[in-house]
Amino acid sequence: HSAPTRPVLSLTSLKALEEKLPARKFMRVHRSFIVALDKISAVTKNTIQIGTVTIPVSDQHKDAFAQFLSKWG
Repeated sequence: HSAPTRPVLSLTSLKALEEKLPARKFMRVHRSFIVALDKISAVTKNTIQIGTVTIPVSDQHKDAFAQFLSKWG
């Protein structure tokens, strides 16, 4: 039984956080979201599902995410 998933509140900017996180485990997919790649349970063209949470993939990040998916799939 795992703890409920909650957003992480940080005073650090997402850009600074993104630079500290290992790129092979995390990816920026939206201005407001960085996701843990091993937690993704489903993907559609413009969204990522992590458990019961749906996260949008923005136009700015969808090419990089598509590239990741082509290697992953």
